[in-house]
Amino acid sequence: MSNILSLAKSYEKFFKIGAAVACKNIDSYTDILREHFNSVTPENEMKYISTEPEEGKFTFGDTDKIFDTARALGIKVRAHAPVWHNQTGGWMYKDGDKPASPELIYQRIDAHSKALCERYNNDVYAWDVVNEAVIDEVPEGASGDAAIYRDSEYFKLCGADFIAAAFRSMDKYSPNAQLFYNDYNECDPQKRGRIVSLIKRLKEQGCRVDGFGMQQHYFGTPDYDELKRSIEIYAGLGLRLHITELDVSIMATFGHNVFPPSAEDIERLKASRPEDIAAIEDIYLKLFEIYRSYSDVIDCVTTWGVADDYTWMDGFVPHDNAPAVKQYPLLFDIHHAPKACISKLIAAAK
Repeated sequence: MSNILSLAKSYEKFFKIGAAVACKNIDSYTDILREHFNSVTPENEMKYISTEPEEGKFTFGDTDKIFDTARALGIKVRAHAPVWHNQTGGWMYKDGDKPASPELIYQRIDAHSKALCERYNNDVYAWDVVNEAVIDEVPEGASGDAAIYRDSEYFKLCGADFIAAAFRSMDKYSPNAQLFYNDYNECDPQKRGRIVSLIKRLKEQGCRVDGFGMQQHYFGTPDYDELKRSIEIYAGLGLRLHITELDVSIMATFGHNVFPPSAEDIERLKASRPEDIAAIEDIYLKLFEIYRSYSDVIDCVTTWGVADDYTWMDGFVPHDNAPAVKQYPLLFDIHHAPKACISKLIAAAK
């Protein structure tokens, strides 16, 4: 990697620069990964449905391809989200015709963690052990754990203790990697409080929790003050921080929160005006300025994707009335060329 042209090399004194990658197109990104990134995250390939679609039947082909590529490039891996309420086979929650007991679920999590770690430990420096276990909005009348945790199948069968079980298993089988809890809307004050409660509970239960993954998906205009406040609160728990799934929607340039979007917002979204697309880069510059200022606690900044030709945002509908349109949320364009803000980000790091 060139000192002048490489984003990752320029940011070595601050934090790693990562990207989420997919097996189906990682070959097309090899050059850009080699030049600009020093961390990769498998997008979906390490989740249960991809690695253990049936109990005890492991399918590692797609994951292996990502690890083989990362190894060839000399890049270490952030292993992402085996325990999540999505992309998990129904077998996890069943014992024949009956619901699975908590003990059986913990055994299955343990067996899965063991298999993943035995295969990939040498190349993994951090795990998103559990993903998105906190509820977005508290149901009316909810109290106790029901006012903190997502009402997932895991939670219905185990309560919140499945989270501790996952961390204990990963700690046992991957003692040299950092262990993270990962979530979105992490700067919303109400949800932030629930995330803090989850992490404090894990620590009280004696679990090793090294860090928190701040996803940083921006569909509305960032509240930069709330971002700084959130970084300080999470770091105050003694956690290392990773920005884990950063991308910036066109809607983030509209100057307000877009939930629900107005008719005017929807028309503007459909138009994908060049000035709105260009304004995404200004948001990146402001975000990275904040990340650099907290580089004493932030160890990695990962975008959720490599370039604009492939991004989950293209198919995401943030509201019933909002269309799914082509988005341009990443740092490299559809032709894999660096956007203008890359040179500015590199200059700011000097």
